[in-house]
Amino acid sequence: MLNKTYSQFEWISYDKIDEVMDRINSVNSANCFQKQPSELVLPEEAVYQKPSIEMLKKDIIMRNRTQLLHVRNIAHRNALLYSYLFQRLFDFEEPGLTYILLHNAADITGGRGMINGSGIFFDQDKYYPHWYKNYFNKTLPLFGPYAWRADDFYDAFNWKHEWTNHTIQEEDIGAGRNHHYTSRYNRANEWYSKWLPDQTRNDQGRGKPVHSVQLLLAERMYKLRDEPQNFEFYGPPHPEDPQGPTLWTRPYFDCGRSNKWVISAVSPIVDIYPRHTEFRHLQTMKNLAVAVAEIDFIMMDINQCAETSETNAQSNDPQSKHANLFAATDKCKPTTRCEPLIGFGFRRGGYQCLCQPGYRYPPYQDGPFKGYIIEKATQEEYVNNFDCLKVELYQQIPQNFYQANIELFAMRARRSIDNNNDNISNETVYTDYNKDSIPSLIESVPKINLIATLSSSTSSLFKSSVDQFASFSSKLITGFNNTTESEDHIKKTRSKRFAYEYPTRIGSIMQLYDHLNHDPNLCELMTEDDLTMPGDVLNDVDIQFESQARLALTLSHFLSSFYQIVNPAEDFPLRKAELELTDEQLIGEVLAAAGGDYKVVGVGIYFDRGKFPNYRLPFFGPYAYRSENDISRKYTVVDWAGLPEGYENEIWFRTMKARWGTNADRSELTEFWLKLFIRSDYIGNALVHHESGFPLYSYAPELKHGQWFPPTFQCSRNYTLPRQWIVTYAVPFFGLDTLGINLEFKGVVRVDAYLNYLDINQCSMPEYVPNAFKGSDRCDYQSTVCEPIFGRGFRLGKYKCRCRPGYEYPFIDQNDFFNGDAMDTQWELLMSNNSHISRFDQLKCRIAMANSIKSLNWIISVLTVFCTMVLNQ
Repeated sequence: MLNKTYSQFEWISYDKIDEVMDRINSVNSANCFQKQPSELVLPEEAVYQKPSIEMLKKDIIMRNRTQLLHVRNIAHRNALLYSYLFQRLFDFEEPGLTYILLHNAADITGGRGMINGSGIFFDQDKYYPHWYKNYFNKTLPLFGPYAWRADDFYDAFNWKHEWTNHTIQEEDIGAGRNHHYTSRYNRANEWYSKWLPDQTRNDQGRGKPVHSVQLLLAERMYKLRDEPQNFEFYGPPHPEDPQGPTLWTRPYFDCGRSNKWVISAVSPIVDIYPRHTEFRHLQTMKNLAVAVAEIDFIMMDINQCAETSETNAQSNDPQSKHANLFAATDKCKPTTRCEPLIGFGFRRGGYQCLCQPGYRYPPYQDGPFKGYIIEKATQEEYVNNFDCLKVELYQQIPQNFYQANIELFAMRARRSIDNNNDNISNETVYTDYNKDSIPSLIESVPKINLIATLSSSTSSLFKSSVDQFASFSSKLITGFNNTTESEDHIKKTRSKRFAYEYPTRIGSIMQLYDHLNHDPNLCELMTEDDLTMPGDVLNDVDIQFESQARLALTLSHFLSSFYQIVNPAEDFPLRKAELELTDEQLIGEVLAAAGGDYKVVGVGIYFDRGKFPNYRLPFFGPYAYRSENDISRKYTVVDWAGLPEGYENEIWFRTMKARWGTNADRSELTEFWLKLFIRSDYIGNALVHHESGFPLYSYAPELKHGQWFPPTFQCSRNYTLPRQWIVTYAVPFFGLDTLGINLEFKGVVRVDAYLNYLDINQCSMPEYVPNAFKGSDRCDYQSTVCEPIFGRGFRLGKYKCRCRPGYEYPFIDQNDFFNGDAMDTQWELLMSNNSHISRFDQLKCRIAMANSIKSLNWIISVLTVFCTMVLNQ
């Protein structure tokens, strides 16, 4: 059988994309049980640039890897959570069965398109269930609650018969048929062997990483306890460990469950084993389970671009973490270079071809060549198009200047008028003291513009015509106009754009940001309004910090489903009823959420007055943050109700309560359906429906129901909270009222992210787009267009000025754009007393010339001869 390419035309040869597509299409839910295990996995290098802790601080996680980063954060968070709860709480206070099931489901409903499955899987005979009656200090053979997004097209409650992505199916895969997920013959347990079984010897836990927690609880309202409570627990590996806290599986087919190709992030759950024994010397800290979070492989962007020489060498190594199976499958031509695009998933064409340095786009091409257009072209169209044109007549990079405060251009002739006769002087307006290192370009251009020479001794009518052509020829060759009128016009148009520095508003924002970063103690001398930035600073925050907002949404979904589904008064034949949430469980939730995401400053859960019954105070608001700015294992948890100001009057809490306090209407929230299957007995001989009902449902908010609040410098007077510039996202959660009928507002989940991770976009935008920094770039609007550079954080100058169609980059520095930092630096020099050394007026593109200067020289020569003959007559 011949290999068949999945492209539109046959001129595209069979490659790695087609090979992987063949393997994907050969497996489905009907035949996956007959396939060999090797046929149900894809090569590890099929997923490129998998996020890991070791690369978070030194590499930029691009937007096409935000989904993978969120999956990693959720797996790490769940491992931290259960490690803390299993070690901190006594057996009867640990999370119950429904708690675990709803928690896994919330990871998926809150993650939306970022997460396809979530679960925790225990090693054989390692889980102690306290939720069975008369089953103390005994273990289950296997326990693995796993949730995934189900197909609800034919469900009776889906009367529209449309896929909603709001139905979650969850099973204990340690029960029923095909339950032995620890076996090496299992077809979908790629995650098990990453951390299990743990062969750690009895070293009393010394081989496991230690996480430190400082707990500050409220003694009474608005008063914290004098002495904090310090304790430690064992958890996932330290971020600085070579292995890291999270490992990745190969892409595999989830046979018999979601029946999709997925990739999983796996993190270990640590607990003491065995429990409650008099033989203490046998007890040790071990990896008893793994927390798994999955994402749909088909939704992951692939990178078809060829890498640089260094990265390409790594890519050829299958063991390299940066190996890329699909590298160099793009169809960019030698005159262009490849750049991946976002949001295409696993399909061809998710890239664009930009011109190489020294080349420009054809006049008819507006911007880069898109990969999805190239791969749909016929062979004839591909051969004759999608090429860039070579740029001729490079200019030397200006180094030193003699004059200042006037419009000067490189390689530009300057007219000098002598009293006796008119002549043309080619004296350059700047001097390059390193001419030997850069090829001189003077030899490539005629030293005198011959057409301009003719204009000195001709009649006025003919002279005006020659002047116009001289101006055109000079502009065509050098990219600039030599006439005085054009020079004055350029001065006037530029004075409208560049006659002032950064707007005072932008300057004050950045000045405040830099001062408080340098000396956080200055906040004690400022008011709350002074410590708050304008709201339009948060341009694009809903996209850049979507993962952090979904972290808050995941907690909101869990709390909402728990308070709407769980009834402590229920009674079951074998199983105990689920108890109410405790303060220690909520402390564990916020601690794990803050520790799992390096962009998060802190996470808090804040209950409205009297809505948390299992607490001695009317308010309860645990807030967790890392004690150190860097990724660490030291955490601090504060009950915000014990702070002097409390939290009930904070703007984010008042806003959420004013919106939802009396209007928690089901019609405005999203309904989620849960199909929960649990084991029928201790051994797990079969799966049965959850006793509370089937299917269960709950109402929860979406991202749009929450709100981002303006950046604020958190200035804790007693240093209880971290002094940082933060961006806050708050979202409500709901539960049933005392009658168990209507929904009511229960409280707010808040997530604080570091402001310094928010990218600034200085490029021009429409008037209706709220952005405090828009239009503050220094690009020349006539010849260049501004493009933001992502991943550089909250700093100015992170943009580039690319040439517009019909213009070309003039310099010989092997680049094709002007960097925003250089633009800002040269502008500041131009506005300072050292303006004579500024080359700001050279940082612009010139009008594109012909492919070769020879044709232009020939035309000029012919015209010169013709004009000479006319003058002689």
